[in-house]
Amino acid sequence: MATRQLRLNTPEQIREKLTAHSGKKINIVLRDRTVFFGELRTVDHRSLKFANMRDQEITLPLSHISEVYFDF
Repeated sequence: MATRQLRLNTPEQIREKLTAHSGKKINIVLRDRTVFFGELRTVDHRSLKFANMRDQEITLPLSHISEVYFDF
């Protein structure tokens, strides 16, 4: 079974497209190539909040994010 993947590469794309996908599992790639996986909570004009697999809430500034991608 095939899935589609949505890749977001700019802070503008992340803000505009992710607001409708709260609760989805996402992968976040930082500029230093660190990768996070978790459930999206909120996105605002400066930051992205998600819960990792231990249900710890993490906030990352959009300026540190290189890419966000997820399957749908």
